[in-house]
Amino acid sequence: MLAFEGDFVKTQIESVSDVKKIVHVEIPWEEVDQHVRETVRQISRSARIPGFRPGKAPESLIRNRFAQQIKDDVIQHMVPEAYQEILKETKFDIISEPSIHDVMYSEGSPFLFKVTIETRPNIELKDYKNLELKGEKFQVKEEEVDRILKAYQERAAELVPQEDTPAAAGHFLNAFVRAHMVQQGSRKKLFEDKTVIELGSEDNHPAFNGNLLGKRAGETVEFDASYSEDYEEKSIAGKTIHYQVTIEAVNDKRVPAIDDELAKDLGDFNSLEDLKEKIRKDLSDAKTSDQRNYLKEEVIKKLIDLNPFEVPEGLVRKETESLLHNYAHALQRRGTKLENPELNWPEIEARLARQADQNIRGSMIVDAISGVEKIGVTDDDVEKAIQQMAEQRRRAPESVKAELVKEERMDDLKRRLLIGKTLDFLIDHANIELTENV
Repeated sequence: MLAFEGDFVKTQIESVSDVKKIVHVEIPWEEVDQHVRETVRQISRSARIPGFRPGKAPESLIRNRFAQQIKDDVIQHMVPEAYQEILKETKFDIISEPSIHDVMYSEGSPFLFKVTIETRPNIELKDYKNLELKGEKFQVKEEEVDRILKAYQERAAELVPQEDTPAAAGHFLNAFVRAHMVQQGSRKKLFEDKTVIELGSEDNHPAFNGNLLGKRAGETVEFDASYSEDYEEKSIAGKTIHYQVTIEAVNDKRVPAIDDELAKDLGDFNSLEDLKEKIRKDLSDAKTSDQRNYLKEEVIKKLIDLNPFEVPEGLVRKETESLLHNYAHALQRRGTKLENPELNWPEIEARLARQADQNIRGSMIVDAISGVEKIGVTDDDVEKAIQQMAEQRRRAPESVKAELVKEERMDDLKRRLLIGKTLDFLIDHANIELTENV
């Protein structure tokens, strides 16, 4: 073991691993007793002890009667002082909260305790330039452009009411719908609101298409719909729902032609070809971004394989807890109960622990590379990122910046930018082979 003596502590350092140390600490009783005497004096001034005026009780009586309080005070004050001296003497790059344990305090004996610390691993970077990466070429296909144009056409469609017309497949019905769950002869209200029903759609329960066919505006129809046990909406799977539908209007959908006029209605376009060019550019930008993100993931995988090192357990544990919290929150947002027996939490935690380990490895290697290559985030980088966020959210940049500052997320933004710039650097210095997607 390594050992050193500070101003008032004796220590021995046990190296459990490259990133985990146990510091055995000994504080001589003479040092502890000075603190005990001061604590006794403070207690004596305010303690009410029968037969003695404040401050006049014998020290031995105070030590005996308030032994636990004195012990707690010694631990509370002397352990942090000793820990600070350890940090000063060892200069360890501690990366997680220390663990204080095996505390031994007894009057007249040295005060003993242990501190388990985890330190930043020493990463010996190698082979991070000229990485061999593989990806897929992309192209913007005309059928993709046509699909987006079709979506624009559908969005510009109008519903035109048909007077005194029986509802037929293909009509769109403005309707007020009430839904009740039928349970043991009673009904539980589920839904009551206006909606639009496309009659004949395969997305509808067959009961809607069958019972609303031929009905007119102003009519009310009541019917039951039974859902299978494996129905995707779990809240009504295996249940029977009673519906009351009041038809307010029967509409034809009229879609505009895909032509120059549609393009002009959609924005600052002089022709349909102008609109198509904008769509092609947007698709190309999106595919380029997807390709870049894929290559970034491949870079991190390669770096982890090429640069093995030991990861502090405390960091993995903390990251795992964060991933578990986010996972559980996502389940709850989807309406899944965390007590669901189908959820195998030990398996989920083990999987997320593996992901946590990879997250930390990748993050530490990227940090090391950014340090070696002197990659940093400038004020201009931050302002550009905020401007982009503002454009995406259709808000003023000042508003977005104020929100980041208020919610203390500015450091997170800078962190993401640093990682992004470092990964861009690595991709720019990599050997990339792009193949056709067949």
